[in-house]
Amino acid sequence: MKLNLQKWGLLIGITAFSHVAFAQTTERQIAFDNYHRYTEEAKKVTDPEKRKAVLSYRNYLAEHGYRKTKGLLNVWEKNLNLLNADGTFSDLNDKEVGISKDGNEANSGAVIVEALERVLSISEAFRCGKLDINRNADIWDKCQKAILHYGDMEVARPNKWNRFHSSCFAIPTAAANIYFCMLKQMDDVEQGRAKDAQLSAVCDMLKVLSLQAWTQPFRNDETDKNVVQLERFRHHVWWVGGNAVGYRPLFSTAFVLQSIPMIDLLAEVCQKAISMTSQNTNYESFWSEGFTADGAGWGHGMQCLIWGYPIDGTLNALNMLSMFKGSPWEKKLTRENVEALMNYFRGANYYYYKGYSLPCLDRSSMDYRPDASNIRYNVMLKQLIENWADSFKPEELQEMKQLYAECMNKKVDMKAYDEYNGTRWFFNNDDLIKKNDRYHIIVNMASVRCDGLESATGFADSYNFYTTDGATLFQKSGNEYRKALGAFDVTAFPGVTAREGMDKLVPVTNWRGYCSKHNFAAASTFGEENAVAGYIFEKMNASDKDGVNDRGDNQGKNAMLYGVKAYKSYFMLGDYMIALGAGITNLHPEMDGNIRTTIEQTEKTGQVYEYKGNGIKWIVQNGKFAYSVFPEYAGKTHYVCETKKTDWLKRNLANKGKKNLPSEVDIFRMWIDHGQSPANDTYGYVVYAGEGTPQKKYPFEVLRNDTLIQAVKSSDGKVVGAVFYDKRTSLKSNGMTLAVSAPCTVLIEQTASGSRIAVTDALMDQNCKKIDVTWNGKIYSLNMPEGQWCGKPAVYIDKD
Repeated sequence: MKLNLQKWGLLIGITAFSHVAFAQTTERQIAFDNYHRYTEEAKKVTDPEKRKAVLSYRNYLAEHGYRKTKGLLNVWEKNLNLLNADGTFSDLNDKEVGISKDGNEANSGAVIVEALERVLSISEAFRCGKLDINRNADIWDKCQKAILHYGDMEVARPNKWNRFHSSCFAIPTAAANIYFCMLKQMDDVEQGRAKDAQLSAVCDMLKVLSLQAWTQPFRNDETDKNVVQLERFRHHVWWVGGNAVGYRPLFSTAFVLQSIPMIDLLAEVCQKAISMTSQNTNYESFWSEGFTADGAGWGHGMQCLIWGYPIDGTLNALNMLSMFKGSPWEKKLTRENVEALMNYFRGANYYYYKGYSLPCLDRSSMDYRPDASNIRYNVMLKQLIENWADSFKPEELQEMKQLYAECMNKKVDMKAYDEYNGTRWFFNNDDLIKKNDRYHIIVNMASVRCDGLESATGFADSYNFYTTDGATLFQKSGNEYRKALGAFDVTAFPGVTAREGMDKLVPVTNWRGYCSKHNFAAASTFGEENAVAGYIFEKMNASDKDGVNDRGDNQGKNAMLYGVKAYKSYFMLGDYMIALGAGITNLHPEMDGNIRTTIEQTEKTGQVYEYKGNGIKWIVQNGKFAYSVFPEYAGKTHYVCETKKTDWLKRNLANKGKKNLPSEVDIFRMWIDHGQSPANDTYGYVVYAGEGTPQKKYPFEVLRNDTLIQAVKSSDGKVVGAVFYDKRTSLKSNGMTLAVSAPCTVLIEQTASGSRIAVTDALMDQNCKKIDVTWNGKIYSLNMPEGQWCGKPAVYIDKD
């Protein structure tokens, strides 16, 4: 048997988050009862081949460890000087165990984490021969006392929902590594060769602490009675994606306990984890977070988090499966695994442009990072190419190799592949994206189906309030917004209709973010240059949804966020994007602050000037984009070029200590002012993304803009896009009629080879099996995609 251990270094440690609180009395006994129970259950499994493999892995862990912090041998002497004879550290206060680190509530228990990581550094010195157990018996004794002292503090803490980060990630990782540093001594205890009572207690304590990776925090459901079961890793935010196999040291714990049942389960979980979920299959899917069927990803609920949880969970699942090669737990990648991976590589690429991941995809958009970086899934590509090439078809393997090469060059074009450029509707995440080598546009819409993005005071974005409210971002260099966010008026995110007044906002922690009250969001596209999208927006706190237990401290705060309603649509016709708004209403006109629809707020890098033609005025930023508001809204339109002071620390405290923070930034901002008490107001504007100056005449016609239908037609009549908010209303214009049988978006194109229709169910109703489109008297019945593909555009092609 040849175990595949050479890739161990891939199992990197990643930090996650949540909350931790204090305990009362009985938790210590529960922790030890669990330890004894799982230890006895592990002993019942007698499989000689697996037992032999367990010993091989344990020996490897004794030499290499598992996610050890680098530089342990650089600090062991410093840490030893702080270690008292009774096992306490002179500079650590036991009474501060519940205090968080760096303002992050999730780091409660930092005293215990710090202490055990210090003990690990000294244990590493023993393992490497810097210290000797016999020669340095006094130090060895102090280390044991420290493990028992701080370990006892830990196991006495409460098993409540907010016991997270330290108890299930950091402390078990340190405990398992200390155990393997002392493996010879631990084996002596376990095999009865050592009768030292203190050493025996240390062995038990390290196992109890390691086991917390599987037990903490309690879910308060049936899986707490038996954590070694598949359901433990399903249907809970703490046990899916990165929070499941990405950050917990489940692997090392299983070998600390020599638990074949745990290892068996891990192998099964890792394979099942490489899969997809969706809005309508979320409960049946193995994981409720991770890769989504639209090609993006979810994390910490149904938040569109592309680069964190989905990658962290899947990468570490792949890492473990790689290390199981050559062992009794070896698995093959299934076709389902491969299809999930390829779909994610192709889709997630839309959220990355010219070396930069898009802002508004996590809780750290305002953490100043202006430099280009590789696309984050490059480590997953490398893992697959090196270890799993035989699982892919030759053409898939070649595609991954090309993608990896472009990732490493920080510019993903993939021009030989259709899936990496064009327009794409991410139906599980309410995002319409257009990507080509000249520009990038994202419309980050909202519905009640999706959560917003987290905000977290103290360590993450403190003002993540509008990023998923229909933010419409236009980029040519890829970092226009990242460089400007430090000076943003966050109530004026591009594309967003909201009440002004950033000075009235109070930073809060909201783990679920904000969304829309309405179940209406859709986009239709053929994947090429044209698209139509629309949604109904009325802001709500996603923490108010049923079953949410991670609410943060946002309840009752920032009332000004709410009370604005709008019907918003977008039409991409070639290099033009038309935005329409209807039903713009201030539901709380007694509140201060005008209602604005922001067209743009971005870094000003070139000359901004006015360009006129045929009664149309364009505001042009040289080398970037051109913006025009329809003439009827000219009196409400404003734009400004200004140099603004930045406040990066106010946006995100992670910027503290950074030396390259710009103190000011040039900003270009443009908006439509609806006044303080609009009722059923409308707007319309267009953005030109092409090269040179736009046409002097709009190359399109607005057919209708109200709360029933919003529609646009190209001037040559070959492209029609419509958003139907009400199925009972038909569109009639210049001899053309268009009607539908359900609320939807419709895109019609007439080409040289015939006509084609794309229709998307705006309600993502799994009971809606088909939608009839009546166009100029002819009925076209389109079968709606079902299962995990529900919400994807349905396409009809009528060839002449």
